[in-house]
Amino acid sequence: MKKNIKLKLNAVILVCIAIITFGCDLKPQEKFEFDPATTPQVTFGAMTPWEWIQTNPKNEFNFLIEAIKLTDLQEEYSNTTDKRTYFLLKDFGWRNFNGIKRREFGNPNISLADVDPVKLRKILLYYIVPTYVDQGPGHLLTLDANYTFETLSTDPLNQIMTLSRDWNYTIGINNSPVLPATKFSANVKLHNYIFSNGNSVAHLLENHVRLAPFE
Repeated sequence: MKKNIKLKLNAVILVCIAIITFGCDLKPQEKFEFDPATTPQVTFGAMTPWEWIQTNPKNEFNFLIEAIKLTDLQEEYSNTTDKRTYFLLKDFGWRNFNGIKRREFGNPNISLADVDPVKLRKILLYYIVPTYVDQGPGHLLTLDANYTFETLSTDPLNQIMTLSRDWNYTIGINNSPVLPATKFSANVKLHNYIFSNGNSVAHLLENHVRLAPFE
């Protein structure tokens, strides 16, 4: 019995010596780096989304600028009092295969000056949610859960969108499997552009989103 106890004690001592000898050579676990695409972007103080869009960062918002002017939505994009979430679509999302020009107006090369301004207005308003929604966990509390939000669009088939977030806090739009087959879904490219002294937040998109073709 005493021999077994002695053997066990020797084994414990050997393990301790090994830890002391080799433990200092162990590398610390690599620090997790949060995806820069999902970190908070710049807070723009009192600047409104419309003021920022007109600066046309990287020359990627030409169609959005033109569409806002054609639909007289400058005031809505200049809102400083109401909570808003704006999904700002880059030029690529207007002209690509599933872009607004082709899918909603039938021609990827059509001039926005030649489209129905009422329909164009409905499309732009679909990209505005009258609630402040960042990456969570506020409104997007549960991982990969789809939450329904009303939009400002008056189009009867496009009055809501679903928002979700993945493990990396990337916001996904219209990923819910219960939405119609005509939906277009997309992930946000860049998050959390904060405007109007915190009343508005914008997220940048590169692809068109909808539930059904706009009327």
